Amino acid sequence: MTKSIKYLTKAILLVLPLLFSNCNKKISHNSSMAKNNPRIIFEKTRCYGKCPIYIAKFYLNDKIEIYPEANFKITEKSLALMKKGRLKELLNEANEIDFWNLKDEYDNKNLQDAPETFITISNRGQLKKIRIRTQAPKKLQELVQSIEKEVTRAKWTIIN
Repeated sequence: MTKSIKYLTKAILLVLPLLFSNCNKKISHNSSMAKNNPRIIFEKTRCYGKCPIYIAKFYLNDKIEIYPEANFKITEKSLALMKKGRLKELLNEANEIDFWNLKDEYDNKNLQDAPETFITISNRGQLKKIRIRTQAPKKLQELVQSIEKEVTRAKWTIIN
């Protein structure tokens, strides 16, 4: 039974990026749904070691939701609050590096044991997802570090 769950999980993880490939599309600014949707989704995937595996969702009200899967300092869905205006700073950083015109994927097919990082940003009517394993431009690496810093220094409160 657990083997089938592992295979199903792997299949889902393989298919999800395909569903969001070329996801650089326009979204409605005015809908109430857009206000409640995360502006940044940050995902870290499995490696052969003890890499943290989680999904973090950043909202306009400077809240972060975390969905930890493994090797993270907490084990349950939790919520944290960033300093006021921090999300806008992260979105500005993405705009400054021209996030929307970066490649959709940075990878080296010969690399065996590297976790993937996915960054999905919804801002100014655009939605784009980038997959990163290696060879990302320095400015994109710095954005990843900025987002990771918010996740690692957050004071998490478990939510139901």
